[in-house]
Amino acid sequence: MRGTKSHLGGGETPIITADMETGQELEMSTTDADIAKMKRRERRKSRQSVGDFWYQCLPGWLRYQFKSPSMEATYQTYFTRQRRDALPVLAGFALLFDLVVLALYIYKKLTVAIAIMAITTVTNLIVFALCQYKLVTDWTLLHIMPYAVWLLLTGQTAVDLFFFYKPLSPSDGVGWQVFFIFASFVMLPVRLRYILVLSLLNIVVHSVMVGVLSRVYVSNLGVQLASNLMLYACSMIVGCIVFLMADRKQRRAFVETKAALEIKLTLQEQSTQQEELLLSVLPKHVADDMMKDMGTVNKGQFNRIYIKRHENVSILFADIVGFTAMSSKMSAKELVKTLNALFANFDKLAEKHHQLRIKILGDCYYCICGVPEQRQDHAACCVQMGLDMVVAIAAVREKTQSGVDMRVGIHTGAVLAGVMGQQRWQFDVWSTAVVLANHMESGGIPGRVHISQDTFGCLNGEFEVEPGEGETRDDYIKDQGIKTYLIKVNKDNVKKAAAFTSIILSDDGSTTKRSEEEESDVKANDANGKTVTFDEEVPEPKPDEGITNRKLYEALVEREADAAKTSGMRRFSLWFRDKTLEDTFHREKERQSPVGFCCAIIIMVFGFCVQMMVLPRTTASYVTFAVGLFLLVLIFYISMATSFKNRYPDTLVCVSSWMESTYVARTLIVTCVAVIVAASDVVDMVVCELGDSKIETLDTQSPMCIYGRYYTYTGILVLVTITVMIHVTQFIKMILILLIGLVYTLLNLVFYKEIFIRYDNYQLEQVSTLSLTDNPNEFPSRYVITYQLLAAGFALIFYNRFLEVTNRLLFYWKYETRKQKEEVGKLRIRNEVLVLNIMPIHVAKHFLRNKRKDEDLYAQDYPEVGVMFASIPNFSEFYSEDTINNQGTECLRFLNEIISDFDTLLKAVRFRSICKIKTITSTYMASSGMVAEPEKIIYEGEQERWQHLADLVNFAFALRDTLDTINQQSFNNFIMKVGINHGPVLAGVIGARKPHYDIWGNTVNVASRMESTGKAGFIQVIEETMKVLKRFGFKFQQRGYVKVKGKGELLTFYLIGKEEKDDLLPNMIV
Repeated sequence: MRGTKSHLGGGETPIITADMETGQELEMSTTDADIAKMKRRERRKSRQSVGDFWYQCLPGWLRYQFKSPSMEATYQTYFTRQRRDALPVLAGFALLFDLVVLALYIYKKLTVAIAIMAITTVTNLIVFALCQYKLVTDWTLLHIMPYAVWLLLTGQTAVDLFFFYKPLSPSDGVGWQVFFIFASFVMLPVRLRYILVLSLLNIVVHSVMVGVLSRVYVSNLGVQLASNLMLYACSMIVGCIVFLMADRKQRRAFVETKAALEIKLTLQEQSTQQEELLLSVLPKHVADDMMKDMGTVNKGQFNRIYIKRHENVSILFADIVGFTAMSSKMSAKELVKTLNALFANFDKLAEKHHQLRIKILGDCYYCICGVPEQRQDHAACCVQMGLDMVVAIAAVREKTQSGVDMRVGIHTGAVLAGVMGQQRWQFDVWSTAVVLANHMESGGIPGRVHISQDTFGCLNGEFEVEPGEGETRDDYIKDQGIKTYLIKVNKDNVKKAAAFTSIILSDDGSTTKRSEEEESDVKANDANGKTVTFDEEVPEPKPDEGITNRKLYEALVEREADAAKTSGMRRFSLWFRDKTLEDTFHREKERQSPVGFCCAIIIMVFGFCVQMMVLPRTTASYVTFAVGLFLLVLIFYISMATSFKNRYPDTLVCVSSWMESTYVARTLIVTCVAVIVAASDVVDMVVCELGDSKIETLDTQSPMCIYGRYYTYTGILVLVTITVMIHVTQFIKMILILLIGLVYTLLNLVFYKEIFIRYDNYQLEQVSTLSLTDNPNEFPSRYVITYQLLAAGFALIFYNRFLEVTNRLLFYWKYETRKQKEEVGKLRIRNEVLVLNIMPIHVAKHFLRNKRKDEDLYAQDYPEVGVMFASIPNFSEFYSEDTINNQGTECLRFLNEIISDFDTLLKAVRFRSICKIKTITSTYMASSGMVAEPEKIIYEGEQERWQHLADLVNFAFALRDTLDTINQQSFNNFIMKVGINHGPVLAGVIGARKPHYDIWGNTVNVASRMESTGKAGFIQVIEETMKVLKRFGFKFQQRGYVKVKGKGELLTFYLIGKEEKDDLLPNMIV
């Protein structure tokens, strides 16, 4: 037995490349380019370390991140990618800004400014097109374009301050900056730390420019700059909160999606393994029909039957001659190991020659060509398969120095192919052609391929033949009057087969030669002698976390693209076309609902502070602020109840839950919040005293408004308040933004325009008084201020649309993931049911848990097992392929009913220790006492120890009674013949890639002989089995000595019944 091989294979030394990050040793030759690359990597790593240091200096609430660096990197890449679609909105805002400002410059005939702004506009147009249509690489889109957009916006606002505002005042351009700062947090696809830095730079640039270059209204410069900073701080705080909440929401969705995706992939992998195992035993068309019928009610009179007739196919039977003699010199373990290796080789030959292996019956291997796909060369393929098998067994004979040989028989005709019964499905074929093919093998010659006249007729002279004279060796062939032939051995064919076989066979002749990389760690558990060549479950090395996360990222990106295409959202409204899906989306609870209300409170407080600094302090302002703040805090307090249920009264929890879960309630509350925040600003503006009085100094106690534009700047924050309300759809937000924008427009341009006219007039007077050389801006400030608010409003409308698309795609993605997971789970359950109908559960789990090669062997010793063969010997007389029986299909349908009724008995509690092994035409094979770990079971006495054998006998009686009932209902006279034996067996699977579960050993052979040599209507056992069963009250009649092949003469008994006294132990779970 081979030892364990290196996972790298071939004993080669792995080449280790230079990796400074992992500290691995350098073994390859290093070039200057490699050294330069390493230095760049070191510098990059150093920069990352510095960035991480400053990031760690941030407060904890600013530092949400996963513990795994690899997972954090994957998330950041994904989160950044998700936000990149908002970048065109910001670029579009910059383009709109450019177009309006360019129009104003043309109006004022500012030649230099026009040239600069024209270049900026074209640049912005290019950047917008690149972002919108993704005309650059993903890396460029994520790492270059955000900073390009920010740089353009910063430059544009600086140019605008320098050229447009003449003379410049401290409050000029503040509205642009308020919106730009907030937009940077929600639209730039970069990390939070970088947005904070960029926003601070923007604030510094604007504050320095207006602080240094302002020429009018400079008497209150400090107060105005402080008010500006208050607005900027408010915008930054709200933007930061929105960023973090979006980040937190995305992280939760990322984790949920990752978990769902991992579960789905795991289930998918398990389902694939189950399907591969299933399809290795059953042809795909049969397995598909079975899965299709699962879960459906059979309304027919008979059980479902999965049998189909195939014309013009060739059947090959191959039997190992000398197997009995060879097996007598081997233990059961060695025997099964040899069979496994040999039949695994045959499976490879079958794959090479387009054969479908049907079954392995002891030392007999039979396969078929032309099923399920028809082939014109089916006969030639079978003949070549037979020749290769003869060469393969010759190689085994030479290596093992034994007298084994292979006898091959082939016949061509029609077959009925499918599965029989309801449990332990095995694909099989039935027909008189199959029977004849079997006799072609038994009437053949060792080392030769024996073919029938029908097969010869399909070869088209491809092989040389000689008379087979099969009728002289087999009476069935003689009775059929069939002429047979033997294939002459062609030297070219022998060389070809020998070359292929030499690749398969190993030096010991019993296992196959595998590549070093594929070599399994085959070990025998010699400690308890129970498990033979059971491949130890070596834990597979855990995949690299980075690789796993990269695969996850790729899957997320792919799913994102699929969701965008298949979500079924309407183009304009974004509603799902599926009404049920749309209703589900609206019913979803948003657990971050307090966040929007918190932002509204912050905006209201900062707006009030600005008002206290540069606007009139009126009674109305105090009242509206106090009432508004109280209402907002109340709404915020109630909304927190669902997050802290233990600290709130049940009534408030119910109200909060209703607010979150009811769409109408959410809409009304958001509307109220928007109205409250807007009212606290608008009411203050309304109570301002109108007139043309000239005020040169700031007096906050006066009702006169010098700096009325700050109302509009605060109004931009009111629009931001609506945007951060994540509880309503984009349509509600759009309506609220348009209505509030309309209110501010009417106030600025119609009802309270005097505030701005007075401001402009005073500015003109200051220009004249101070003898400034700059030409004053003749464009009314009320239009400029209103345009800033409306531009910000429209940009926020487009951003809300983007946000809606993102939320809907995220919802649809999770919905689809759950749905697909359920579908995969259902498929897995269906596959599992089918797989468990092929082999016992503990064996199926072993194969699903471990990847196996053809040559690997699963085997398990069972020391005390009962084995039963129950046949219907006169079924062959019933079987007919005439027209009335649909070429034999109806006869097999009837046999399927019998086998299915037998299988139904296994569901009874009293027969739970019985395990069906297989059916061989009309013979039913079962065993008892086979469990996953027999060595762990401790019996209290002989009665308990052999209770399963008594159950097996009772099962045989139940089979006979069931058959009698069928006879009465169908007016037939089927008779059952049964053979039972007990003792040790070896159970296992031959050919892991095309697994065939069976049991072997002397116990099985004797049980088979008890059936074949028995008498119809009786149960035959040997003396040792009789002695065990007598303790359970069974009665026997001695038959006498019976000659058994390989065992000589054995004293046998007929089990004729049971004594009336029933002192059996209750059924035991084993």
